[in-house]
Amino acid sequence: MIFTTSILSQILPLEQITSAMLYSTLNKIGLEVESFCVKVAPNGVVVGKILECKKHPDATKLNVCQVAIGGVEGAYETRQIVCGAPNAREGIYVAVALEGAQLPEIAIKKAVLRGVESCGMLCSTTELGFPKLNDGIVELDSSMGELIIGKELCAYPIFNDAVYEISITPNRGDCMSLMGVARDLSVAFDLELKPLNVSKACDNAPGIGRVLQIVANSKHDASLLFQALETTPSTMPLNVNMILAYNEILEGYWLKDAINFSTLFSGVIVNAYPQSFCQLDSQKAVLTLKKDEKGFESIYCGEKKLSSIGINLCAYDTQKQCVSTQCGKDTKEFIILEASYIAPEIIAQKVLETKEKVDTKLFQRTSRGSSPDLKTGLSLLSGLLLGENGVLYADAQELIDIPAKDSISLDIALMARVIGVHLEKVKVVTILKALGFEVETLSDNNLIIAKPPLFRHDIVRFQDIVEEIIRFYGIDSVPSTPLPFVQNNQANDASKEYYFKRNLAQKAVGVGFNETVHFVFDDKEKLQNYGFEVLCEDLELLNPITEDLNTLRSTLLLGLLRAVSRNFNNGFNAISLFEIGAVYDRMRIQKSKIAFIQSGLLAEEQYPNAKGIQGNFFSFCDRIARVIGGFSLEPLESSVKLFHSGQCAKVLRNGKTLGMIATLHPKVAKEFGLSEVGETYLCELDLKLLTESLPKVKMYSKFQKTQRDLSIVVDKAIPYFKIRECIANLQVPSIVSFYPLDVYSDSTLQDKISLTIRFGLQSDSKTLEEKDISEAMEIVLNALKTKFAVELR
Repeated sequence: MIFTTSILSQILPLEQITSAMLYSTLNKIGLEVESFCVKVAPNGVVVGKILECKKHPDATKLNVCQVAIGGVEGAYETRQIVCGAPNAREGIYVAVALEGAQLPEIAIKKAVLRGVESCGMLCSTTELGFPKLNDGIVELDSSMGELIIGKELCAYPIFNDAVYEISITPNRGDCMSLMGVARDLSVAFDLELKPLNVSKACDNAPGIGRVLQIVANSKHDASLLFQALETTPSTMPLNVNMILAYNEILEGYWLKDAINFSTLFSGVIVNAYPQSFCQLDSQKAVLTLKKDEKGFESIYCGEKKLSSIGINLCAYDTQKQCVSTQCGKDTKEFIILEASYIAPEIIAQKVLETKEKVDTKLFQRTSRGSSPDLKTGLSLLSGLLLGENGVLYADAQELIDIPAKDSISLDIALMARVIGVHLEKVKVVTILKALGFEVETLSDNNLIIAKPPLFRHDIVRFQDIVEEIIRFYGIDSVPSTPLPFVQNNQANDASKEYYFKRNLAQKAVGVGFNETVHFVFDDKEKLQNYGFEVLCEDLELLNPITEDLNTLRSTLLLGLLRAVSRNFNNGFNAISLFEIGAVYDRMRIQKSKIAFIQSGLLAEEQYPNAKGIQGNFFSFCDRIARVIGGFSLEPLESSVKLFHSGQCAKVLRNGKTLGMIATLHPKVAKEFGLSEVGETYLCELDLKLLTESLPKVKMYSKFQKTQRDLSIVVDKAIPYFKIRECIANLQVPSIVSFYPLDVYSDSTLQDKISLTIRFGLQSDSKTLEEKDISEAMEIVLNALKTKFAVELR
């Protein structure tokens, strides 16, 4: 936003404030100055008045003007000046560059134009180095001060002005207006704001109810205030046009310019409906507030939509209107004025959901928070439009429901620790009241209850108020103190999970796996083809990054398989990879998993292993056990087509299924180009179930440990895990360990196999004797005979 010292002086008494002080203070209170300059009219340019304006005898587009440049009425000092501006006419005050004046792009000297002498120049604002106001010469008026013919133009504040451009952060919608900036500066400089000159209806003015009726058909979020007036088209004051031109919102149509200035000045969203947009029915206009087809609250006149609150104002053709106003300057026009407010979070969310086309400048204000002070905004607008002969209807019609802000507790002691300096309670209260807060002081000297003003949409918590205090106390006023650094325990659930994952990764690298990282996205079609679950349709990605990465992955295995295939194509034949990452179920619930893959050799061909080291299913299981700890396996029937149906198992620990382990199906291995590598083994585990437990201390026996092998003949259909469960459930005290040692089968055994189990036997109280060992083995054998009909081999 751009403003000048002259326009700001209408709100603040800045007589004792220099430009340097203003520049520095704006930066200190968070309104960063992006650019600053001083605009001064050139010397030799004075206030003049056109006394006579006649057509040039030899040029149709030129006029010969007699211009007063000094003296008093009846005894003016005049100059003859030839001018081609279309708005040059008798009776107007103009800027006259006298002979010898040096303008930015031209030096003024006496000249002869088409045979007529010209002694000076009538100037436009651009020729003086100011923003463009129109297509002709600048017309001076009393808004710049008392017009004294012959007075240097640079003696007027508007033509000797400091121009500031400030950057407004998105949370400070209240400072997108001149009044908002002035309010902050009034606190910083401890100045009192000047009262605004607001227009009032005459005592005998007709009531607005005679000409206007507002109807709301349902509950509404917007707040609205309406006034009505009758006025003639007018020209906006010079100071109004100048500040609009600085901000590049000067449109050249009196009604639109009045709206733009009122909003820029007050921060209130104002609007105007000329009579041509709301035809009177039986001398009364009826406006209806209702939602349009996309759910935006809008103003209708009959079935015609006039505007949408917060996103679009009344859209009339300003060029057509300009022509009509030039034709009927003395004709009064009936106008309905509107001030509106809607909460920024409501309008911003609605636009985001609907993608509705909006007036960018208007939506920038409403989505950041416009001013809810509707009466002030409407008073400014009516004051600009009313003129000398206008009629402002008495009273106003309103639909206002602005919710109050919640109060916030402010602990003075806590605030002191946050900002680094202790402030007296009185100082805090003074700053907050100056900023418009409602402050309630309690008997507790450390506690204040503060209610933010309605225009501060960004203040919702304690920290926001502390930021306001430090803005005006001054960050430079806070003494520098060394920061006491005490290392606290940083451990939390997130850090514990991170260190657990990295510990697993280090162990995996230690046993020869290489870590990989893939996108959390995958190909939905391939996931479905291989039997993995995919997201529900209503939870799918709206804008996938590529066609091949169009859904969230439900497994890590496909990414690992693709990585193995690429490595094999690059000439590697001993590939062991792992990945720790997130996967998602059909409801988009995230889980963390770890997956391993081993393909081809365990180690490349290298002396002394000229043919490399061959891997197998059991070596794969052993490597994983060295990463996650011991586990057991049980057969698994899976619908996932990656897994070999006869070589797929559940990974169990303490009765809980951690995941699965399998051999890659030969058909899938061929699809990925891995059929020539050798067997490929896969494992995927749920990290949540891989809890890292502390080691438990067990008593260590000092007596000798004995081993004894038991060879039995058992049916092939009986899996080993059932035999293991049977032996474990016996809980024989002297049996401290057991594991399968050998499996043998031949034609003589038919549908049976010979299984050798090795037992470790030890006692905590004595050295086991042969009879103790025999008793223990007898208990095991009898149990196996009873349950599985085994025979001793």
